Amino acid sequence: MRAWIERCWHPVWGLMAVLALACGTCQAAAAEDAARTVHIRGSLVFMPIMQRIAEDYMRSIPGSAVVISGGGTTRGYLALLDGTADVAMVSGSPSDEVADVIRRTGIALTNIPFRHVAMAPAVHFTNPVNDLSMAQLREIFSGRISNWKSVGGKDAPIKVFVGPPSDGITNTWSDLVMGEFDTFTPSASALELEQRIVGVGRDPNAITYLATVSLKDRALKLLSVDTVLAGADSAHTGRYTLLAPLMLVTRGKPGPATQKFLQYVQELKMLALSNAVFTLPSKP
Repeated sequence: MRAWIERCWHPVWGLMAVLALACGTCQAAAAEDAARTVHIRGSLVFMPIMQRIAEDYMRSIPGSAVVISGGGTTRGYLALLDGTADVAMVSGSPSDEVADVIRRTGIALTNIPFRHVAMAPAVHFTNPVNDLSMAQLREIFSGRISNWKSVGGKDAPIKVFVGPPSDGITNTWSDLVMGEFDTFTPSASALELEQRIVGVGRDPNAITYLATVSLKDRALKLLSVDTVLAGADSAHTGRYTLLAPLMLVTRGKPGPATQKFLQYVQELKMLALSNAVFTLPSKP
């Protein structure tokens, strides 16, 4: 029998056996690395904050890995639902379409509140209008008011910029300003955040809404709403109410690496991380 084995054995088979063993070891290591990596996706407004937290976390926990990517609140929810993200970072409730997917799949999601960001109407810095009421905002964004003269400005048409439907800030603004029965004017231009900032910066007659954290060092003018300017004090005291929630969302029971990162985030909250999300941009 031994002679038969020696005759049949070939060095190549031995090499193949070694390679197979090595391949299995590599696959196991790759699976282990994947399990240790936390994938977070979603809100572009939330993204810079989470990137800073993730960087601090990885420095303090050797061997940890957190991957942050954007795409918007809706993309975050969908990535969580299809399993390509461990955590969704969102700046609003799910859209009607996403909520329908959640209902149909029966997947249980858990919201972890983080902070609120102040939202505010933004115009070109030369626009003479400084304040709008909630009612005027609703009329402007619905299209019923279409000239700046109607709200104390110049005799010029109002150009409305809104965000895409996948944007959490857009959905929250719509909920708070437009209410249940009004919708954005059909003449509004739906643009991504950076495009809206550039567009309003170039057009003296344009208006949009933004999270104030997105306006740092931008040459745009924020308007007060009902004579109250967005800021940390006015938000904390309840005088300013146009606030969007920043939340982390998980599905089912998160893996150990995800739980560890979320615990780190919760500890940061207990330490009163920062009110930077409420900070207004520098004046141009």
